[in-house]
Amino acid sequence: MIKFKLSVYYGLFSGLSFGLLYLTLFIEQNRYLPDNLHDIYWYLLQHSTNRMVIIGIFVIAAVVISGTIFRKYLHIMCSTAISLAGFAVVGYYLNKNVLPNFYSWQSLVTNGALLFLFLILGIIFRKYCHVNFHLLEKLYNRWAFAFLMVVFLVINILGWRQGHILRYFPIEKNISDEKLLELFNLDLTGLEKVKKFYDAREYQTAMDKLIEYYINRDDSTWKFNVANKAGLDSAYFIKRATEAVNHEFSIRGLSATMPSDINWVESPKHTNKEWIYRFNTHYWWSQFAYAYLLTGDEKYALEFNSQLVDWIYDNPVISWKDESKPTWRLLETGCRLMDGWPVAFQIFSKSKNFPYQSRKLMLASIFNQAQFLRLFKSPQRNHLLFESMGLASAGIFFPEFKNSSIWRKVAFTRINHLIDTEINDDGSYVELALNYHKIVADLFDDVKDLARRCKDEVAIDSTRLHKIENLFDFIAKVSRPDGMLPGVNDGHSVECRDILAMAASKYNRQDFQFVASGYREGTAPIYKSCALPDAGFYVMRTAWDSLANYLFLDGGPFGSAHGHEDKLNIEVYAFGKIFLVDPGTYTYNASDKFRWYFLRSSSHNTVIVDGKSQARFWDKKAWVYHNSYKNDNFWRSTDKYDFVVASYKDGYGNYKENIDRSVNHTRRILFVKPDYWIISDVLEGKGEHLFQQLFHFMPMVVRQSKEKAVCTLNKSEANLAIIPVNESDLQLDLFTGSEDPLQGWVAPNFHKKLAAPAIVYSKKEQAPTMFNVVLFPASGKINLESFHLEKLPVKVNNQEVNQNKAICLKFSTKEWIDYILLSKNIPGTKTFGDFSSDKDIAYFKVNKANEVITQFEFKINE
Repeated sequence: MIKFKLSVYYGLFSGLSFGLLYLTLFIEQNRYLPDNLHDIYWYLLQHSTNRMVIIGIFVIAAVVISGTIFRKYLHIMCSTAISLAGFAVVGYYLNKNVLPNFYSWQSLVTNGALLFLFLILGIIFRKYCHVNFHLLEKLYNRWAFAFLMVVFLVINILGWRQGHILRYFPIEKNISDEKLLELFNLDLTGLEKVKKFYDAREYQTAMDKLIEYYINRDDSTWKFNVANKAGLDSAYFIKRATEAVNHEFSIRGLSATMPSDINWVESPKHTNKEWIYRFNTHYWWSQFAYAYLLTGDEKYALEFNSQLVDWIYDNPVISWKDESKPTWRLLETGCRLMDGWPVAFQIFSKSKNFPYQSRKLMLASIFNQAQFLRLFKSPQRNHLLFESMGLASAGIFFPEFKNSSIWRKVAFTRINHLIDTEINDDGSYVELALNYHKIVADLFDDVKDLARRCKDEVAIDSTRLHKIENLFDFIAKVSRPDGMLPGVNDGHSVECRDILAMAASKYNRQDFQFVASGYREGTAPIYKSCALPDAGFYVMRTAWDSLANYLFLDGGPFGSAHGHEDKLNIEVYAFGKIFLVDPGTYTYNASDKFRWYFLRSSSHNTVIVDGKSQARFWDKKAWVYHNSYKNDNFWRSTDKYDFVVASYKDGYGNYKENIDRSVNHTRRILFVKPDYWIISDVLEGKGEHLFQQLFHFMPMVVRQSKEKAVCTLNKSEANLAIIPVNESDLQLDLFTGSEDPLQGWVAPNFHKKLAAPAIVYSKKEQAPTMFNVVLFPASGKINLESFHLEKLPVKVNNQEVNQNKAICLKFSTKEWIDYILLSKNIPGTKTFGDFSSDKDIAYFKVNKANEVITQFEFKINE
């Protein structure tokens, strides 16, 4: 008996303690807001403590029984437990703060080293500390035991009471009409007949009237207004719906055919978990519905009904958040309620092949999914936005549920918090991946439409509405002349004119209309070049037309979970053609070597050191979570020039290679409008290193000259030349579609990669050093031999200044010579060639007669 008492006693104590700790960590990690938390706290607490108490009782029972039988080994077991506990705590910290989402055999080696360290500590404990088993018995106190039991029972009673309010609906083969009707507010206008029969306890008839109500509900109250069906792309929806009827699915460029009995949890693309996650959004159910609306073909209703029933019965709601389950990951649950489920329920309500039992099942499942989203949430970012939109949609499009007002309130509280914290002052979205920015901008705009449906119940104030509008301003500012967005961070280059056209209409913005129309309608923005300081993005642009010259620089933070090691990366477009690009993403599959290629610096237009990538992914502190990131970049723009300075200082390498923080990279870009860009990369630090400057083209033919310059060979099209200062130790390599080394690839879309030229300039020397190149675009053919770029010394008081602090570049053709001074914080008058200046940056252009035909000068940070 004493063994049982001790097991329950210490099990309760440890379980309640660790349960409270677990709950605290869970709430902190998931960033619950007080307004969302108060009514679900007891539910979360009950589940947390019950889990831990059960584990605690079993563990303590094992210790007590073992201690009784093998008393002399008790201290060994305790020392091992202490070792494992310490290992778990440190491992948790490392994964959360140092090595986010990194699991491989290399990390297991480090984990093994940690485990060995804590086992050593355990051995020390065993040698110098002895556990007295009799002490465990003496510490037993019946009043403390009673107190723990009371606390445990109170938590469960309050948890059960709150759980009763927050309960899920039990889904069975034959759903009880009475119990299902209890979920609905029968006092709602339109449900009078339902209430009449419910009060008379004629539950089946009441349910029939509820289904009849949904069949006849005004289409304008649903997500899709049937009056707008003429605007549907019939060919597209019929094609996609027919493919889905045949169980043919294409997700992010990966196609697969599912068996007749769909497996909802195992991906046919076994190495790609994202495929099966996305599959569980049921995105094609709305395509089924639209195809049915357009054709009246009952095959779509039959297949929808079959899949619906199969999914609901195969995937009952879970009582606790588990992001490893494809069917109940929060993101997919939100996506289901946003689109596929409400649209399918609405449109198939008119079909004879959507039986009443299936409609009851669907309503019960919608209720459970909304309850699940109310209880649990992602900490932040686009996942939370999708979840909140799904929860809001359930509350808005199914207002008949008693809980609908709570769902709406919780959803909009979370959404307003996201607007406040995740839209920066410059209009950027904090993840800084531009295809995600487009998705999020569209979602936030939908938020406004959802809020309007709620009338005065929820509100988005004018400040937040302005921040949503700024999301579209940002898209216009960074848009390329071809109407695409740069492929920054996770994602790829995406079209932006469609969303700007929508925003132009909704916000009455003629500048949006001008960009959206391909510069034919509306009014051109008042700016051309611009800086977006929170994102750290800079755009150098000559005009608002499709033939403009355009350079984009990423000089900002990592971009959290969707970041790439691409700081100081550029894209270049000129005379109607894209040349230098961000390579894209290709895949999220961490086991694919190309995932790491497209994430690392070596696939971007920046500089790498000793073959190592930038290293922000490996330090979660570099994952900027607050909005309005501040930086020390410098930007100046006039009619004659644009100039930007940005730096990378977080080291090179990764967890496996060790991070070398001895080198810092500063990139200076001067746009001599409208002709060319000068890129000056300064690498400051210590020691000898292999420095490599990289440029990645879109697929096209390039050639190199004896002077190590490179140009494209596009016939009857625009071209771009890269002209370096040709130093004796500078090496030029050209890769196209190479797998050893992995180099020369771009991914225009997910799971689609193309071989494309990559230019690598290399030098091995002591830091500090620098690379200096000119990017020269032309509307036609380029003759590389007509250009020459060289360095000239810079002197102050007849003393030559170190070239890493001040340099003059002489860029010449037969027609003209340009002199460009690049320096910073060098006092005094600087002389170079036939010119002098007391500024940091100076430019002089002379003609054949050596006459100055244009010039400008300025100081940095003045």
